[in-house]
Amino acid sequence: MSQAVSTRGAAPRRKRVNMRPEDRLEDILSVAGPVFAEKGFEAATVEDVTTAAKIGKGTFYLYFQSKEHLLAVLWSRYVDKYLAATVTIIESSEDWWPTMDRLAGELVGHAVRNADLHRLVYGSANAKALELCRESNRRVIDTIGAFIARGAQAGAFQARDTDITHRMLYFGIVGLLDDLITRRAEIRADDLVASALEMVHRCLGDPAFEALPIS
Repeated sequence: MSQAVSTRGAAPRRKRVNMRPEDRLEDILSVAGPVFAEKGFEAATVEDVTTAAKIGKGTFYLYFQSKEHLLAVLWSRYVDKYLAATVTIIESSEDWWPTMDRLAGELVGHAVRNADLHRLVYGSANAKALELCRESNRRVIDTIGAFIARGAQAGAFQARDTDITHRMLYFGIVGLLDDLITRRAEIRADDLVASALEMVHRCLGDPAFEALPIS
């Protein structure tokens, strides 16, 4: 005669939810930002993320090598969006300077719209995570650099060394944005764009450029 097995006092089993791999990935990414922002990147653990996503650690490691890798994927997606906008801007216009203006405006606007991620990456991430993020940034730098190089060959842009000038401009604008965002300083996007454009036009030799009047 078989005996009934008592389940009284046993821990409840976690209900398994079947999700497509891509949906599971999105689920993890959606909770990671808030977890890192709340706890700080250094203090947050993989378990904190898996708890928020309601998954086991084994599932986490199917998608990410570490929490640094997870943060790098978040940043890579941010860069992907700006890179896509950059390519669209470049391909949709044949005029060098109006295209350059739109690129600078989009760079400022995209950073301001994603201020929380900027603070997370540059305010609390460690060296390993930062290097992974820099690898993503290089795709944007190279794309804009190639555009400026073509413009220089066409005679639209002029500088002693357009590659060096381009990198100085890019890192100058991005560095200022990161500083303002990390300090939670007031950001007047229109003024930032106007100042960025003034610097870009002067440094890349636009003879027809007239700076906006100081308000």
